[in-house]
Amino acid sequence: MTKKIRISDVAFYLIIAVIVITAALYTTRANDGFRVLGYSGFTVLTGSMQREIPQGSLVITKKTDPKDVKVGDDITFVRSDNATVTHRVVTVFSNYEDTGFVVYETKGLENPQPDSELVYEGNLIGVVVKSIPKLGAALNYLAHNIGLVLMVLGALLVATVAISRLLTITAPPKKYVGDVAPADEVTP
Repeated sequence: MTKKIRISDVAFYLIIAVIVITAALYTTRANDGFRVLGYSGFTVLTGSMQREIPQGSLVITKKTDPKDVKVGDDITFVRSDNATVTHRVVTVFSNYEDTGFVVYETKGLENPQPDSELVYEGNLIGVVVKSIPKLGAALNYLAHNIGLVLMVLGALLVATVAISRLLTITAPPKKYVGDVAPADEVTP
């Protein structure tokens, strides 16, 4: 006898897998975000870009050649104190002090002045390609409470299996036309 696979079961397990994988990726680099296939994700922790990228947003950046970054791009970079920051490029120095390096002057949209520290090309993580409000805060919560999340998911899984079995047990017996079972259900 073959067991039917229900779409709801498949959807449930896919959702659990996505949550666990996302949380695992995010947990491995909770302070740094995550990096996969040239894309990185970071949570915005301050309101310095509030008008366009609200605090708590997840920003997705794409690794970009430093020479391709232009004024007006929002970039994510590592500051000298190892903080990861997302700010807007206001000036690009393509050959900073004849070194051949690209250097950026950046500014948070809500900050009155440009950042006091220039961003060297080696500190560039990428250009922001997408921001998703509130998702960063949710992922931070998952990353810092993974034990609780896994316990809740485990409880949901047990409840789903128990309800599924209960419904199977209480299902009415099959009725066959003329009280004759199909050939594949007759036991010798």
